[in-house]
Amino acid sequence: MLKYLFAREEDIPQGSAAIYAGVSAIAWFIIGAGLGSFNAAKLAFPDWWHGYYSLQFGHMRQVHVHAVIFGWIVLAFVASSFYIVPTLGNTKLWSEKLGIWNVLLWNVGLALALALLWTGITSGREYSDHIWPIDLYIAFFMAVPWAANVWLTILNRRTQGIYTTNWFFAGSTFMTIIVFLIGNLPEWFHLTGLNEAYMTWWFAHNVLGLLITPVAAAITYYIIPKITGNPLYSHRVGHLHFWSIVVFYSTPAAHHLMSAPLPEWLKSFASVEGVLILVPAIAYVTNILLTMQGKWRMFVENVEVKFTITGVLLAIPLNFQGGFQQTRAINWYIHGTGWIVAHAHLALLGFSTFAEAAAVYYGLQVLTGRKLWSYSLANFHFWMLLIGFSLYWISMTIAGLIQGAGKIYQVPYIDVVIAEHPYMIVRWLGGTLVFLGNIIWLWNMYMTVKEGTPVPEGRQPHELAYER
Repeated sequence: MLKYLFAREEDIPQGSAAIYAGVSAIAWFIIGAGLGSFNAAKLAFPDWWHGYYSLQFGHMRQVHVHAVIFGWIVLAFVASSFYIVPTLGNTKLWSEKLGIWNVLLWNVGLALALALLWTGITSGREYSDHIWPIDLYIAFFMAVPWAANVWLTILNRRTQGIYTTNWFFAGSTFMTIIVFLIGNLPEWFHLTGLNEAYMTWWFAHNVLGLLITPVAAAITYYIIPKITGNPLYSHRVGHLHFWSIVVFYSTPAAHHLMSAPLPEWLKSFASVEGVLILVPAIAYVTNILLTMQGKWRMFVENVEVKFTITGVLLAIPLNFQGGFQQTRAINWYIHGTGWIVAHAHLALLGFSTFAEAAAVYYGLQVLTGRKLWSYSLANFHFWMLLIGFSLYWISMTIAGLIQGAGKIYQVPYIDVVIAEHPYMIVRWLGGTLVFLGNIIWLWNMYMTVKEGTPVPEGRQPHELAYER
């Protein structure tokens, strides 16, 4: 990477920025999942590594969350956009050099941000934990260069229209900058009390709703038609998905604060809009599953399709949970319990991660011109990720229901802790499987670049999947 930082634009191989971003994303996923496994172990076995201040759960949780969100999820989006957006525009990335600098600044900035969180230097607001200098760095040295490269590549396209995927990439990068700057108003202007709480959760909700969810969907809009050879079932439904996400997912987010003294109309408005996210959700899932018509055998045979469709199927419970848990009838029971933790992981470790893994698998093969080194290891990674995630999600959902019952029926707190302990152990086992699977994934991609069979010009890696 370093040799290209000061090279001329024409001397940088096409796809370099995407490759560096993709490999960095996998590395951060291993770090983030490892931290998650460590944190889960401390909840399952409280005496484990007890007495070390820097390794307490309160320090480590923030580091885990931001390593996964900014290091794995968003950096995987960066990698995907750096090769999907130019491909769909029949052009080159506007600037490979800017992309490489972007990836370097991303890795350096994230390492610094996590180091500060680890030492306890934090804003104290969930999901917007960084202090204001780090917030400015993320906005202007990480997000803006990425967005500029995406927008200018789309403007320089050689195609007449803009495919659905590029609508999502362009719109989400723009909305993310807006959400990030507005959502951190408590940090810029030292807002406190109810204003601080409201803006914190407005930020947290819309980072998920206007970046992570739509961009993961955008990836599947590319991967499924590209690999199956089927055209997208409906571009109109794709545009319905895009615009309804903009309208319905950008909720006031007051459903996160149902017990707070916010105006009642604001809470009701948030609940109604929360249920209306089923409009883009149903449009999206229907569109992708109908695109698979006649090619369902590839769900079993093809690694990238297997990851992608699994993510799409996980979007079904994700959106039904997300919609209805925002209503007053359900929110009063599950708020503040492990159910919410399970739901967050259904979005980030389930739907989003499976889509991104497919994009990284496919993109690194295409950009390096090498066939995947081991499909057996890729399938093993898939099952490690799926089983690990399922153990985590199911155990934490059950633990959340136990906590909700304890809260409503005023069960002594220690009895609730004892009742949920077996599920904390299962949570740790699930997270550890994900961590180990990611190490295998990194090894497989390293060997793909080093010893993978070259893909002949004019062929696609998936066409050679099981050729010897």
